[in-house]
Amino acid sequence: MPRETIFTAAAARLARLPFWLFARRPFTPPKKALILKPCCVSQVMLATPLLAALSSAYPDTRFDWAISDWARAAVAGNPRITELIRTGRGGFNTASWAEIGALINRLRQEAYDTCFIPSRSSLLSFIAWRAGIPQRIGLNVNGRGFAHTLAVKLPPGEQHEAVIYQSLALAAGVDKEVIQTAGMEYYAPDSERTAVTRRLIDELDWLGDAPLIVMHPGGGVNPVRANTQKQWPVERFVRLGNYLAKKYQAKILLVGMEEERPLIQKISGLMSTPAANWAGKTEIGAIAALGEVADLYIGNDAGPTHIAAAVGCPTLAIFGPSNPAISGPYTTKGKVISLWRRQEKAFTWEDGVTFDEASQAADKLLNER
Repeated sequence: MPRETIFTAAAARLARLPFWLFARRPFTPPKKALILKPCCVSQVMLATPLLAALSSAYPDTRFDWAISDWARAAVAGNPRITELIRTGRGGFNTASWAEIGALINRLRQEAYDTCFIPSRSSLLSFIAWRAGIPQRIGLNVNGRGFAHTLAVKLPPGEQHEAVIYQSLALAAGVDKEVIQTAGMEYYAPDSERTAVTRRLIDELDWLGDAPLIVMHPGGGVNPVRANTQKQWPVERFVRLGNYLAKKYQAKILLVGMEEERPLIQKISGLMSTPAANWAGKTEIGAIAALGEVADLYIGNDAGPTHIAAAVGCPTLAIFGPSNPAISGPYTTKGKVISLWRRQEKAFTWEDGVTFDEASQAADKLLNER
């Protein structure tokens, strides 16, 4: 099966040599461009500032996005995108070479003049080259961007993925001020706004007269990998929900996928104050619609947390094994607090974010609201 890295570092550097010698060319403003970033939701969201910067700098350019079924909803309503090209169910780690070949043929038919690849991936570099896209702009780390015509080095001293992805815009001649004002973007469907508003009134009797706090205790599972260690402990979510409900007379709404229903039912059952359970009833569009009206969103290191932050909801992001300085929500609107504790040994929640830290951050966000 194909993998994101199909060459060793040494082999990738050797493969880069003929492209470096014969394929280099000055940047040409694109007319029809593709962003090749298939997975997953949080990483796709961190690439939306790149799209925003490119679209602002080149308003007459058509931008398409090659994306997986899993992450499609993250950009499905983005007005900067003309067409979404399906890459498969999830990442390429389970794709066959026949599926890779079909994608290459599809991209070749579209006749793109430029491809932006905000990933450190020899496979994506290979796909863009074999699709015959003449201008290929992407990250080149340890030779993995071997087929790029414009190979971009990691910006010195930067570690956040969104900022690193934005270096492609800088290489494409986008003004720094445009880049600095571009944050994550998500556009909630009007149908979801209508449905969420109706349900808040009918099921929660919420008319905006009390704080609305949305909590997503799940996450950490996608087609590429499953890491439930990203989930803040159940008892801390229970305690935080009780604390906020009592202190602010808030409506607590628990959300998540159908697969997260047992987890959410457990939290709801342990809480001493009532909490609405919308497990299995809140796709990404509904999360965004809730974020537009909620007073606070609390979630783990997961795609929905990035969605909530992107629409401007005050967001408390709780990180465990991952560092938010690398992959935390990246937004220029709204307010986000990302909590994380560096651990020198193997990660454990015993040494992770505490209830006291989370409650203080929630108080800060609610008081500023």
